[in-house]
Amino acid sequence: ITKLETRGVLLSKSVDVVNNIQIKHEECNGKIAKLILDKFNKVISKNKGWENIKKINQVLIGETTNDDDLSSSNLNLDNYLSMKYAPITSVDVERSFSMYKNILTPNRPTLLEIGRFSEDSLSKYMVVDFFFFNTN
Repeated sequence: ITKLETRGVLLSKSVDVVNNIQIKHEECNGKIAKLILDKFNKVISKNKGWENIKKINQVLIGETTNDDDLSSSNLNLDNYLSMKYAPITSVDVERSFSMYKNILTPNRPTLLEIGRFSEDSLSKYMVVDFFFFNTN
């Protein structure tokens, strides 16, 4: 599997990656392969949004235009179009939590006093932090 960037990846490409992983795991034999497939299927089945993502993807790629599929998701055409590049992971969110956690660490005692860290300074810090870690 090639590394996918979260920005600019079509939803259809992301869904294909997950589907291909499942197919490849189903083709594997052996005890460990079965354990991995079972874990994969448990994770997917717990993800309540996965079925919705697959339905949205089917509409976007033209596999279905069934009115039931469109109306059951409570989305209009604009909503579907806005999902064309929707990420299927929360990596960016997790990354932002890590960034915030690093702001208030014990090795930065001057930042522990929130009063010294203005909203403007925080905003600038986050921009610098984001670009530094995403360009290296």
